[in-house]
Order: sequence, then structure tokens, then C-alpha cells
Amino acid sequence: MAANNRQTSAAEEIRKGTPRLRIRLYRHGLGDCFLLRFATENPSVTFTVLIDCGLIMVASDAKKIMLEVANDIAATTNNRIDVVVMTHEHWDHASGFSSQQAQSVFERIEIGEVWYAWTEDPQNALGRRLRKERAEKVAALAAATSALSKLADNPMAVDRAARLASMLGFFGMSANTVKLGANSGGAPISKTRDAFEYLKRKRGVTTRYLYTGKAPFTFKEIPHLRIYTLGPPQDEAAIKRSNPTKAGREVYELAGEAILAANLGSAFSRLRGDATDGNDCPFDSTLRKSQASQAASADSGLAYLMQQIWGNPDEAWRKIDYDWTQAAETLALNLDSHTNNTCLVLAFELTDTGEVFLFPADAQVGNWLSWQNCRWKVRTENGTADVTGPDLLAKTVFYKVGHHGSHNATLRELGLEQMTSEDLVAFIPVFRDQALKSRWTGMPFPPLLERLKTKTGGRLLRSDEPKPDAHEMKMLPVSDRNKFFASVNETALYFEYVID
Repeated sequence: MAANNRQTSAAEEIRKGTPRLRIRLYRHGLGDCFLLRFATENPSVTFTVLIDCGLIMVASDAKKIMLEVANDIAATTNNRIDVVVMTHEHWDHASGFSSQQAQSVFERIEIGEVWYAWTEDPQNALGRRLRKERAEKVAALAAATSALSKLADNPMAVDRAARLASMLGFFGMSANTVKLGANSGGAPISKTRDAFEYLKRKRGVTTRYLYTGKAPFTFKEIPHLRIYTLGPPQDEAAIKRSNPTKAGREVYELAGEAILAANLGSAFSRLRGDATDGNDCPFDSTLRKSQASQAASADSGLAYLMQQIWGNPDEAWRKIDYDWTQAAETLALNLDSHTNNTCLVLAFELTDTGEVFLFPADAQVGNWLSWQNCRWKVRTENGTADVTGPDLLAKTVFYKVGHHGSHNATLRELGLEQMTSEDLVAFIPVFRDQALKSRWTGMPFPPLLERLKTKTGGRLLRSDEPKPDAHEMKMLPVSDRNKFFASVNETALYFEYVID
């Protein structure tokens, strides 16, 4: 009992001085980077957690920007970070750790631990298989982008190559910079993977792989803090659920994706001119009909028709030479969704107040749905209690909006509508112009944006806009508006949200 009293007293003293939690939300572009600083029982010591550090590939002056972000992190933490959370393998979450950007700054920062999702655990069989599938899909898309970008006289191919390149950007590649490994069977060289795994290689850093269902983390230095792992689910079918249907149900992806990736990779290699048999057609030889073979056909009517199609520019629309390449876009979308669904999702709870701070990275439908089944048994002053995923959503007072505000990264009834706290604040890490440059017109998604404004009473921060003014929060009582204004510090580089 005496120990509990001493802990409560220390926590009260912390609240009178240093804020209990400061969340620095970097406004550097379309990418995630969050620095959390928790007060400890020692007023001179802060426990620091960095969640991701990346910027989308189309951003201008990316290296300069990320060096500014990393140097700010180094100065703010006095070159010491207790935990770095790497949520998933996408460039806009990991690029800051690359040698092309700010790795030199992180080299001089002392880092205690790096946390990855269980899907990165080399001892986990499903994780190994998912990573292998992801690498094969990246290889197929790299081959597709490289091949299509060479068909400069075909507008459809050029347009498709640009769309694929925006997806490849998540893996540190573009249409003009796709590099295929000479000694790796044509596999692409992924700068994202190298940056994502940088901290595994950094001397003195402890690597942890977090599993859903395990007991929440607690740290003796931080009174009343529990950290829950909500995702990713340990279920391949859930990981491969991406978009909700109009009826509100979620769809499963095709089971044959791995085969599709392998076949597409081979087809695009032929199209690129790497085929040993000298042809660039994805179809079986028994299904191919060349112009010469049709000219000699016994069926004079068919021969005439085919000659008209091949020889008449006005009939060129009838050709299906490159229609098959559309399958690469389906593969690209599935690759993006499945990678997002492997996101490490964390909820930070201040147990004495019940406040929850939710960081879902880019988690999509399957990941979100799995939280409904999450359950933990935790210790309380009166013994033990059960905590569920919906319990944490109901107590969420800070929501880092998923995937830059896209339509399928914030669930409705089983997500945002379960966040019922009257103190809810939300933050969207989005730069609209950079999203449009990558052809993502729904970032942020307008209906979601409007609902977030309503749910938060206007306490919605966007990295590409100033903090809201009093008019935008007119639905809130004046006292709540003033509290919010006092809690948010704004600079050109970041917002800082302060919790006393």
C-alpha cells in the first residue's frame, strides 16, 4: 500500500510540473512521423517514443526536409530515444532512416529498442511467407513499370506505368529509377526495405516483435501507462481484407495472387525484352495469332477481317495487345493494401484517467475488424479486469487518422463511431498537393473529413493546414475551445499536442 501511495504522489507531482505527455506531430509532407514524450517519476527524465519517420517519394527536397525533421528529433530528445516503432514497410513511414535521407543523424542518436510487428519476426512461418509474397509482388510491379514505361508511343501504357510507379514509390522506386538486381533473378532493389531494417543493424539496439494478444507493455518509470498491441491480426485472411463493400461488408482478395505475381513478372520480363524465346506475348503459343499466320489462313473471311484490323489505324482500338497489363494495377492495389494491413497498431492508455491515444499507421479493413476480438486481462487496484478493443476505442481521446485520411483506413461503425469520448482530437498527416501528384484524389476522403470534424467538434489538425480557429470549433463550449488552443503549439515544422 505504501508503494502505491508513493507512486500516486509522484504522478501528482509530475502533473503539477512537466506535462504528462507531449505528442509532436511533424508537418513535413505526406508521411508519418510522431514523437511522444512521457513524463517519468524523475522530473529531469523523459521517456521518448518515435513512431515512424518517412516522406512520400514525390516530395520535393525530401532529403533536406527529413534532415530538418531528424535534427529536430535529435535536439528535442537530447540524442536519446527509448523506443522507435516501425509500423510497416512503406517509404512514407521509413525513408528518414535511409542513407539517402537522414540516417546520418540517427547514427548519432542512442536508441534503446526498435519495435516491429510479428509479421517481421524471422521465426514466424506466416510472417516469412507474407514477406516472400510481398517481395515477389514488388518484383512483378517493378518489371511491369519498367516495361510499360518503354512503350512511349502507347498512351495507355504510359498512363498505366505512371499509376504503377506511384505504388512502387512506397518501396523507394519510381518509373525512372527502377533498379533490377543483376544477381537476384531480376528482383528489384528496395530502398524501403533497407531503411525499414536499418535499426535492426544498428549497434546497441534491442529488437522486439510485437504480437497481438500479449500482455500490454508497462514501464516502471512511467506512472499509469499501458501500451496495447491491437494489430496486425495473426490471421492471413484478415490481413488480406482491404476494402469494404457498399453493403458494409468486407471482401476477401483472390487466393491466387502469388501465382498472379509470378506469371505477371514473367510476362512483363518478356515485354521488356528479357525473354529467351524472343517473344513479348503473355499468352500461350497455341492462343497466338500473328498477322502473317492470318494472311495464310484457309478462312479467307477471318484473314480479311484481321488484315483490316492490323492495317487500318481507325480500327486500332480493336487490338488487345496490352489490355492484359491492367492486371498489374490489381496486383499493385493488393500489394499496397496487404502491406498496410500488416501495420503495427498501438494504443497508449493513461490508466488513471482512462485516456487512450490511438496510432493505427495505415491499417485497413482486416486489421481494424480484428480489434473487435482483442481482449486483455490487466491488473487494477481492485484485482484484475478485462479490457477489449472496443473499450480502447470508446476511451480514445487522440486519433492519428489512418493512411492520410483515405476511405478504407478508418472504419465507420466498428471504428470511428465507437470513439465516443467528448474530448476526441484527431490528426491527419496529409499534404493534399503531394497526394494529387501521386494521383490519390481521395486523400483526405471528403465524407470522412466531415465526420471527423463533427466527432471532434472541430478539433481536427491537418499537417498541410493551420490549426483550426474558433469559428471552425463553434459547436464546442468556449472553455473546451480555449483548452484546445492552449494544448496545441504550432510551428512550420510540427504541431505539438500537450496533455497535462
